[in-house]
Amino acid sequence: MTSISRVTPGRITADRWPTEMPLFLLVVSAAILIWVLLIVSIFGILYGIMLGLFFFMSHLVFVAHLRGSGVRLGRDQLPDLHGRIVDLARAMDMDPPEAYLVQAGGSLNAFATRFLGRNIMVLYSDLLEACGENEGARDMIIAHELAHLRCGHLRWSWFTLPGHFVPFLGGALSRAREYTCDRYGLQAAKTPSDATFGLSILSAGAKFAPAVNLQAFVRQREDTNTGMMTLGEWFSSHPPLAKRVAELDPSLAVGRFHPGRGRAMALAIIAFVTLGGTGLGVGGAMLGSRVMEVLEPDADVTAGNDLVIANPMTGRTQVDTDFARLSEFIAQEWSGDSGPASMVEIRELWSERQRSAFPLDPFDGLEYGYEPGQGSFVLWSSGPDGLPGTDDDIRHEFGS
Repeated sequence: MTSISRVTPGRITADRWPTEMPLFLLVVSAAILIWVLLIVSIFGILYGIMLGLFFFMSHLVFVAHLRGSGVRLGRDQLPDLHGRIVDLARAMDMDPPEAYLVQAGGSLNAFATRFLGRNIMVLYSDLLEACGENEGARDMIIAHELAHLRCGHLRWSWFTLPGHFVPFLGGALSRAREYTCDRYGLQAAKTPSDATFGLSILSAGAKFAPAVNLQAFVRQREDTNTGMMTLGEWFSSHPPLAKRVAELDPSLAVGRFHPGRGRAMALAIIAFVTLGGTGLGVGGAMLGSRVMEVLEPDADVTAGNDLVIANPMTGRTQVDTDFARLSEFIAQEWSGDSGPASMVEIRELWSERQRSAFPLDPFDGLEYGYEPGQGSFVLWSSGPDGLPGTDDDIRHEFGS
């Protein structure tokens, strides 16, 4: 393993993913209800105790193996790597955990856990080797796992465990926590390119990761935007890597992604299965339309397809008004600078400076498109058909 830089990082902090805490409260509520039901049932509490003992013994065996066969990092054991973990932990205002380096037969992974109140972090050697000379990618991986401990994701896990078995709920919380930890990893990596390289290793492996076209990889989000693929994601504990890369570096997300389409179709499938197939054609279509209204409540919805479609006349007027507001805001906030890199950057600053809601495209209910240029920029709407990249798109160029 190459030597590791000991440049002291600045303070590392990040906001939690917006849905993390609401989902956590739902998991806690579900866990309390399930525990109450188990307690009032003699057989239920016995089964709970048996499962608890099974999970505890399994974890005990794992930790015993880890402490006996993994390489525990310390001042006298791989001190450069240990020192980097200590530096990053201190930058995150936390005590360094027990850290182990493990050879796992080529697996690319890292994770955090707890045992009897002690924080433990495990790094797979092949993953660190795959980072090569890229210190930022390595720091992203380490900080991501530290963030699980820093944010308390593993505390009271025995108590909240029943809530994680509620269909879709536990997976949603787990995915939100992954996004939160990616935000910490980005702060540690310093640059989006280093952070996304750390994730591209998980996708393509050490040999091919440097050659991955990340823009093309991010476009793979569209491959998951169907009802079945969305259901598959909802059952998963981790978000698709293509989506995680897009969140770390929004500039890679060329064009706009329409997640509402897949969500509506997934909910229609759930409704069909739940109701035993009654009214699939009509009920599924009505559910999909209603879901889009819920997802984009400010849009003027009419019949058409599964996108939000505004009246063409009022929609065009709204687009012109929104473009004027956005262009004025950009000119004021980025005067003399190179300009914002993406619509995400514009939206984040808007939420800090403006009291009004951020303008959305009335034709599809999503954010307007934005393309930076040299001394100018383009704002665009999907137009009356609600689909980007077609002939009726509305595009305005501002600046020189």
